[in-house]
Amino acid sequence: MIPIILCGKSNDTAILDALVPALSEYGNVLCFGPQKLTGDADKEADFIVFDCEKLPSIDLKTGILLFKNSFEAQGPLQVPDGFSCILDSQNLHAAAALRGSCAAAITCGTSSKDTISIAALDETSASLSLQRSILTISGTVLEPHDFTVSLRPSLGPHRVLAVCAVLLVCGIESSEGYTI
Repeated sequence: MIPIILCGKSNDTAILDALVPALSEYGNVLCFGPQKLTGDADKEADFIVFDCEKLPSIDLKTGILLFKNSFEAQGPLQVPDGFSCILDSQNLHAAAALRGSCAAAITCGTSSKDTISIAALDETSASLSLQRSILTISGTVLEPHDFTVSLRPSLGPHRVLAVCAVLLVCGIESSEGYTI
């Protein structure tokens, strides 16, 4: 089971609405938050998504912390060493909150400085680049590479990048591309 903490305003559901269906393609997802409680509790969860405005106290060895652009910093964050933090490169509140922590930060954007960037985007597909090595949740090193993504309608670059970053960190193979 992979815990994914989605942190930002509860009324900002754009990433959550794209993430849960994408993860569902690869396993059972349980989703908990102020606006949503979904999943098949009769099956073992492969992914647990927790949507919150403020980061809770975390007593887990590994997981993913995904910052919405609506995240508002409450001071420095205490992020366990085994967590990967994913944020839009323009999310200055999340970057400031992570400053000084030992957490691995994965930035998403359109710059060559970002960990994951979009090389091309149209209505039905995108080409993404993993520009630096990252560690998956299981500790495997993913080397830089390009991959394709088939898109459902109405997904902008921010949601595409965030969801694909989560899939990569979860260790879901990207060589055949993703459908989100």
